[in-house]
Amino acid sequence: MIALVRYSLSMLVRSQAYIAPVVVFFAGVGVFTTGGAGPLAEAYSACALLLFLCMTWLTVALINTEDRTQRAMTAAAAGGEPFVLAGNVLAAAVITLSLTLAGLIYPLYAGQHPISGPGLAVGLIAQLTSGFAGIAVGLLCSRLLIRHTGVAVLAALGGVGVMVLFRVVPPVAPMLTLLESERAPETMLTPLTGLGAVSLLMVGASAATVYVVGRRQE
Repeated sequence: MIALVRYSLSMLVRSQAYIAPVVVFFAGVGVFTTGGAGPLAEAYSACALLLFLCMTWLTVALINTEDRTQRAMTAAAAGGEPFVLAGNVLAAAVITLSLTLAGLIYPLYAGQHPISGPGLAVGLIAQLTSGFAGIAVGLLCSRLLIRHTGVAVLAALGGVGVMVLFRVVPPVAPMLTLLESERAPETMLTPLTGLGAVSLLMVGASAATVYVVGRRQE
């Protein structure tokens, strides 16, 4: 599995399709958190939103690096499509963790925020939640499920819009509302953990959907 993760990441690097979303993430984090003050959760709210958008984009780019023929060859060498798909998801998780660490640390140096253990935990959980939610949406908008690029773009925009704008749809919108509520960080940890669990379930459900529907399309 480690080899598949490394292969997925290397294919993404070779394609250079990661450059635009990564630049958007770091530029956005710089713009929205540099010189900021006030509760740390508010800075992490901006980082989490950016991570959700960029991980949706990056997940699509990661999976779409191979066309159907190349992917079939990779699946044959790896022992089946489920292993390749798992490798893609784990590779996306590695990217999520890397960007989360950047989004967690930068606001500490770029702004003036009261720093505490619970505050850092809130930022970590919130960004991981957003990252995994982005992976879930990206899986559903990838070539494995939607063959036409235009339709995939519209689906991604629609999915992102629903997740961000509708507060009744977990986990992203309720999480952003919670981070901007000015509650004490200690009181945010339990609901954020629940929303994080929802995002993990979404990744599993999306991966299962992509695998089942993708097989039927073949």
